[in-house]
Amino acid sequence: MREFYSDAVPAGPEGMDQVDAVDQVDPAARAPARDPVMKLAWWLLCVGCFFACWNLLRLGDINFTLTDFALLSSLVLVTLRGKLRQSPFGPLTVYWIAAVGCLLGGLMLSTLINGDPLRAVNVISQYAVAYLALAFLFMSVPREQARRLPLFFVVGVTLSQIVGILASQLLTFDALPDFFGNGFITGNGRIGAMAGEPNPNGASVAFAMPMLIYCMHRRLIRPLLGVPAFFLLGWGLILSASFTGFSSTCIALVITLALFNWRWLAIAGVAATVAIGLFVASGAPLPATFQERVGNAIETGEIDQAGTFVNRAELIEEAWHLAEHNAIIGMGVDEYRVISAHDNPVHNLYLLIWNEGGALAIGGLAAMLVLLLAMSFGAWPTMRAEGAVAGAVVVVFLIYTVSYPHMYSRQWIAPVMLVLSLIHARAANVWPSQFESIGPRPLPA
Repeated sequence: MREFYSDAVPAGPEGMDQVDAVDQVDPAARAPARDPVMKLAWWLLCVGCFFACWNLLRLGDINFTLTDFALLSSLVLVTLRGKLRQSPFGPLTVYWIAAVGCLLGGLMLSTLINGDPLRAVNVISQYAVAYLALAFLFMSVPREQARRLPLFFVVGVTLSQIVGILASQLLTFDALPDFFGNGFITGNGRIGAMAGEPNPNGASVAFAMPMLIYCMHRRLIRPLLGVPAFFLLGWGLILSASFTGFSSTCIALVITLALFNWRWLAIAGVAATVAIGLFVASGAPLPATFQERVGNAIETGEIDQAGTFVNRAELIEEAWHLAEHNAIIGMGVDEYRVISAHDNPVHNLYLLIWNEGGALAIGGLAAMLVLLLAMSFGAWPTMRAEGAVAGAVVVVFLIYTVSYPHMYSRQWIAPVMLVLSLIHARAANVWPSQFESIGPRPLPA
C-alpha cells in the first residue's frame, strides 16, 4: 500500500484540476512519509469516516461521538503542523463561509433578541464544527488519499448493518435497551443498528450505496466483496423500515448509475426487475414493519401512508403559521419546541431555521445548499465518477433536510464533506508547505 501523506514532489504540473492528475506522479518519486504526526492525523481521519454513522458510540446524552473525537483530533494535528488548507473550496470558499456566517449570525441575532444565548452558543458551535471545521479538514487531504476514504465509510456502515441484523435474529428485545438504547432495535422490530435510530440508519445506507459503487469502480473493493456488501446494506435498509431511507437510496442509486454510465443504469434496472420478480414468485414475505411503513405507500402511491407522515405534516402546517410572525427575526434557538403545541421541533430543516433564525438564517441555509449542488454536480463534466457519487450523496442530504430538524450532527455532514473531498481536495500528493504557501507571501527581491 502506498504511504499516506508523502512529502514527495509531484512529477506533473502543479495545480492540476483533474482527479487523475495524481496518477501521473512517478511512483518512484514518492518518498516514505517522514512525519509520524501526519500519519496519525490520517488514521484518525480514517477512524472518523469508519465510525461516522455509529452514533451509539457517544458520551451518554452528549452530542460527542467517537467520530467527533477522531475528526477533531485529526484537525488539531493538521493545524498544529501548519498543513490546513486556506481555501477548501477554491474560489467558492468565500461564498461558503459567508453563507455559513449568515446561518449562524441569524440564529445568534434572533436568540439574543428572543431566546437563551447560552443555548445558542452550543448549537452554533455544533454548526460551525460541522460545516466549517470539517470542510477545512477534509479538503486538506491530498486527493489521492481522499479517494480511499469512501472505502472506510462503506465498511463501517456495512459492519453496522451486520451488527443490527445479527442482533435482531439472535437477541430478544428486552436484552437490548440496557446496552444499546431503545433505537438499536425498536419494539416493532425496526433496526437502528449502530446509528442508534432506524431513520438515521436508513440515511447511512443511502449515503453508503453510491460510495460502494464508487469503490468498486475505482477498484478499492473487489466485486467478490462488493456484491455481498451491497446485499447486506440493502437488507439493513429493509429492516430499518424507513420510507425516507428507502426512497433516498433508490434516488441516489439512479443518479449514481445514470451519471456513471447509462448502460449501468439499464443493467441495474433489468437486474432489479429480475430480482423482484423472483422474490415475488417465491412467495417470501417482506418484514411486516417494512410492508406497513413503506410497502403500502409504494403499492398505493399514497405517501400519507408512509411512516409517521401524518404527524410530521401537522408539525409542518403549524410551522408555516408560526413563520408569519418570525419571517424577519426568529424566535431563537430551541424555542420552537417550547412554543409548539406538539412540544416537538418541526421535522423540516428549512422551516425550523426560518422560525428560529429568521430571514438571515434561512437565506444562509439556502445559499449553502445551492453551493453544495454546484460543488458536486459542477464537477461531473470533467470528473465523472467523483461528480456522480458526490451529487448522489448531496441529493440524499437534501432529501433529509425536509424530514429532519437541526442537522449539525456529524453523521449527516461527514459523508457530504467526504465525497466533496474527492473533488476539492488537493490535486497533488503534497502538503501545503510544498504545494501552496500559508500566510502572506514574501515580496520579490
